[in-house]
Amino acid sequence: MKIQVNGTKYDVEIIGEKVRINGRELSAKLNEDKITIDEKTFYLDFVEEGEPFLMIINGMTYLLSESSLSLAQLKEIKTPISGKVKDVFAKARSQVKEGQVVVIIEAMKMEIQIKSPATGIIKEIKASKDQSVKT
Repeated sequence: MKIQVNGTKYDVEIIGEKVRINGRELSAKLNEDKITIDEKTFYLDFVEEGEPFLMIINGMTYLLSESSLSLAQLKEIKTPISGKVKDVFAKARSQVKEGQVVVIIEAMKMEIQIKSPATGIIKEIKASKDQSVKT
């Protein structure tokens, strides 16, 4: 299965007591509320269901998506957290490549890069520099 976490894509395959992440095989134990990979335990809690969904892993919130993205499916690029637009690197009708930084959001004194999940053309940009945005 393909999983996307905060814009980073992973190819995950679960094989019994093992998990293969991007081709690297690791030992894993899966429970309903935790996963142990190579003796490191990650405590899991769902915050919001849907696609994409929010999950708390060891007290940190992550935006996860289990769908594989295609240009036909991609309608919007959303920020995973509320904040202030620090900079916009794309313009309407400009071409972007997968993984290219489109916008930087400042939230809780951190800068979060919002990257394009696919190669394509930006139809419109609904936020501008110094604008406050919500998820």
